[in-house]
Amino acid sequence: MKRWKIYGLTVVVFAGAGLGLLYRYLEPVRHFEMKALPVVAAPSVAVSTELPSHSKLPPNDPTVVENSTASPALPAANPLQAASPNKSTAFNALVLGLDSTSGQTARSDVILLAHVVPAEKKVNLVSVPRDTRVPLPGIGLTKINHAHFVAEMDGGKEAGTEAAIQAVSDLLQIPVHYYVKTNFSGFITFIDTIGGIDVDIPKDMWLSMTRKPLEAGSRHLDGLTALAFVRERYSLEDGDFGRQADHMKVMRAVVQKLLAPEKLTELPGLLKQAKKELVDTNLTDSDIISLAWLFKGMKGQDIQYMQIPGKSVVATDPLVRSPLWYWEPDKERLKELVRENLQ
Repeated sequence: MKRWKIYGLTVVVFAGAGLGLLYRYLEPVRHFEMKALPVVAAPSVAVSTELPSHSKLPPNDPTVVENSTASPALPAANPLQAASPNKSTAFNALVLGLDSTSGQTARSDVILLAHVVPAEKKVNLVSVPRDTRVPLPGIGLTKINHAHFVAEMDGGKEAGTEAAIQAVSDLLQIPVHYYVKTNFSGFITFIDTIGGIDVDIPKDMWLSMTRKPLEAGSRHLDGLTALAFVRERYSLEDGDFGRQADHMKVMRAVVQKLLAPEKLTELPGLLKQAKKELVDTNLTDSDIISLAWLFKGMKGQDIQYMQIPGKSVVATDPLVRSPLWYWEPDKERLKELVRENLQ
């Protein structure tokens, strides 16, 4: 056999072996079976309303917190605690979208919890309305999107992340293993970096953020338009609930774009860019590739989308000291939703 044929055969063998190892490492079920899942938050038993240090702000400051009484809290789960042994490939990942650009104190405008079951190639998505009424430490009953804002103002960005994740863990009474946090500027830049996304728009809509219409049909969205789309709720018939459904459309569109055949050679660079534009995440590059791989192979029925059951209420908010609109969770129906879809 000629020498060049031997070399060629050797390259093919090693390349095949390398691809086989890569497949074994990144294939979703194997990937998450081979590692211990981190636990960034676990449900607290109780929530304290003891005032944090920022309550010393002047009385006319809108962020002043009213004092209230409640049973003392047990220490919240340490978001940096050690990983736990992975008895199942199922895990929970939280997506937080902040309503700010870089350097600003922010509220969580998008809160999306994904219960991922790689072994069954299924994902159950639960959208948490940003106006969901929950008890927060040092505050009392207020909107869940205030968790990040108040904690960040008092203790910095890491404290804001921890508080937002903990609030979702306490609401749903489940552990959170992974999280992704981004803001307006990061979202816009990332969507533009991957060349925009294609989304099916069922009805004509008005984008309040850009003050432009978005016509029905298959539309190619750049970063700014995509942000306006996921933020729009005022022109939708079902308001914030319609907006939450649009979040899933964008998530799927991003995955489809990243794993398109023409983008595969660019994937390492795109992942690097994605990590750069994200405000924070504990997902590794290999985790992201494996998750994208999982989403790519799913059909419509493999992704179930649901919303927090409850009703609209108006109540005085302890932060702004005036009546606000809330989404009040139905505790019993929420427990059933969690039991059937997140455990």
